[in-house]
Amino acid sequence: MKQNRSSYQWINIIAASLLALGLAGCGGGSDGGTGSAGTPGGAGGIAAGTAALTAATALTVDITGVSINSPPVVNFTVTNQAGVGMTGLTAADLRFNIAKLVPGSNGEPSNWQNYINRPVGGAVQGSQERLAAGYAFGTLANNGNGSYSYTFATDIKSTACPAPCTDADGRPLDISYQPGLTHRVTIEQANGAYAKTSGVYDFVPAGGSVTTKRDILATAKCNECHGEVTMPGTNRVDTKLCVTCHNRGSWIAGTPNTSLDFKVQSHKLHYGANLPSVKAGGSYKIGTRDFSKATFVQDIRNCTKCHDGTPGAANATAQGDNWKTQPSMEACGSCHDDVYFGAKPDPAKPYEKVAHPGGVMTDNSACALCHAAGKFTDNKDIVVAHNFPARLKAAAAKFKYNIISVTPTTAGAKPVITFSVTDPTNADAPYDIKTAAPFTAAGGASRLAISIGWRTSDFDNGGSGANFGQPVGINILGNAAVVAGSAAGTYTVMSPVAIPAAQTGTLRVAIDGHPAGDVSTAGTFSDQLAVTSVFKDYAITGTVAARRVVVDVAKCDACHGVLSLHGNNRTDEPGVCVICHNPNATDASRRPASAGVLTGGVDGKLEQSIDFKTMIHAIHAGETGKGGIRTKGITVYGFGGSVNDFSGVVFPGKLNDCSACHVGTSYQLAGTWTAPTANGILGSTISTGASANDASDNLRITPIAAVCSSCHDSAGAQVHMTSLIAGAQFSVTQATINGSAAESCGACHGPGGAVDVKSVHDVK
Repeated sequence: MKQNRSSYQWINIIAASLLALGLAGCGGGSDGGTGSAGTPGGAGGIAAGTAALTAATALTVDITGVSINSPPVVNFTVTNQAGVGMTGLTAADLRFNIAKLVPGSNGEPSNWQNYINRPVGGAVQGSQERLAAGYAFGTLANNGNGSYSYTFATDIKSTACPAPCTDADGRPLDISYQPGLTHRVTIEQANGAYAKTSGVYDFVPAGGSVTTKRDILATAKCNECHGEVTMPGTNRVDTKLCVTCHNRGSWIAGTPNTSLDFKVQSHKLHYGANLPSVKAGGSYKIGTRDFSKATFVQDIRNCTKCHDGTPGAANATAQGDNWKTQPSMEACGSCHDDVYFGAKPDPAKPYEKVAHPGGVMTDNSACALCHAAGKFTDNKDIVVAHNFPARLKAAAAKFKYNIISVTPTTAGAKPVITFSVTDPTNADAPYDIKTAAPFTAAGGASRLAISIGWRTSDFDNGGSGANFGQPVGINILGNAAVVAGSAAGTYTVMSPVAIPAAQTGTLRVAIDGHPAGDVSTAGTFSDQLAVTSVFKDYAITGTVAARRVVVDVAKCDACHGVLSLHGNNRTDEPGVCVICHNPNATDASRRPASAGVLTGGVDGKLEQSIDFKTMIHAIHAGETGKGGIRTKGITVYGFGGSVNDFSGVVFPGKLNDCSACHVGTSYQLAGTWTAPTANGILGSTISTGASANDASDNLRITPIAAVCSSCHDSAGAQVHMTSLIAGAQFSVTQATINGSAAESCGACHGPGGAVDVKSVHDVK
């Protein structure tokens, strides 16, 4: 089976919490202080109300009105999760901003423009008013009961535009006061000791309702991956606040200049390593921060992951479909940065190699003529070009794998599997897998396979006759052993390996693979369609004992779109993944060896555990240094000898929030995990020992320690785990684990314990 290298790169995620780094005017980086805790006073030495702010689990800033007679005056309230007014905020806790929305015309998109700007290193950058050296700050009045008013220091009716008063491309900025336009006031609660919150208020100073809007991206869409999107060192948690600084009026001077416009910066951040400029040997940096290794965890063309204007859709926005209807050089060129729109490439951008096929463009007035939805049927139409992931998903939805029966499943027998592939969009009409084009395409475009593994308490696949620890594998397509079944559209195949004579418990049968699709080119079946894998469990002895369910694939897909690995073979079903990624499995068979003896990989290790419960944690926690929890990266050797180094992975959400991936309370040391060894969960193999096909000499880590050390991999953490109190063991056989006292981690880390996993990991 051919392995696509990208299969192991899906987790290289860029944290969008870094979206605003490099915007010095917003106070990013080291000057993003946490603000004051309040003026000392009262019996406890703390200002009245400060304790309540610290105790609040949520804060809401509600802007109740803005007046502009000279400097703007904003009235607002701050309440906690119970609606109680918070009276303890001080000037150092708050930051204020005001911007206008310049309407689009002649094909140009609308654009927010700050009134408050600073000259920074030869560039202009949007800013805020805040109590810090080098920044303006007005007057904050505390009216009591959680009500406040703030008078800006900046008189937006007469403020001057700082030199050079242009955007990154040299176009002039207009920061004149225009009371008939939509305006936005934002408030950031900036004290890191208090709950994060932002206040946003849109209004028209001249009066009347807000009719002109620019609402492209819902913060909730960001939070599907990022948990709570924010910028390190700040409490900015609303994209509606971000755009008041991150618009075309903010940039960093250089060769070339770097735009901090939200639509440019956000696209580039997420595309990262795949930007043509980066692939050509360049880099994408914002200030000193390098995003050149960032990789989006699904197809970058899936615009609707972030942008959705579908009426009634969850998290839809009023202009969420602008990506379809209002293309621009700035938005399109942010990813397609090898294209130049002028008469010749910019000498400061050596990666500009492709002349715009439509000729020289001096503005965005003609972009929609070729690229808006419905204008062309080829890849000039932005929907045709960028809706490809949805088209693939729709094509894959026409296939369903069905395990009809498996018999016999007794020890010593060779099970016969009866199965079918049907079209759920056509009344489950069956496919003829012997002749139909999706199953007979050349070049590996078609694949279908069955796997059989056993002992669902924790798969070990002993005696499967395959690679050590791996299940029985049966390739279906082109296999003469696969014959038509007794019912129309069904097929049968016998396992080439018998269930071991002494085997007990439950076995699992799975179907995975990818039919070929002709989405790219009609009539040419070359697309590997990611069809959801399936499995069924059957008793060998007793009754069926289903394996524990730990991961909710819907949570995986919130970031990954479709979780499909190993060349689109294993798709959206963790219950299939664990058959191979089990406690006996390592990547030893993929690693360098001489005369059958492992010689060590690029990480200096002979092998790496690929047990699901350790590998997945280690990959997601992959980042080392710069705040990463692991002290060493994890490298996994995959199919075809691919070397997959995850040491640069940055998890986009809250790494300690177990509920981001886990089902219910499955992350806690409860139920089966109060005594995992006694409940059949095996220790994770870290060395397969001298015998390639005998698990008895495998060296392992006890189950709880295996999970915890996959993130907490320091020497100090191991000392704690192996203490007499915890009872974990490293590099011991399963027999030793079985004969030893159980791990007692749950006494402290179990539900209600002094250091309960839920509390320590701050799971909400």
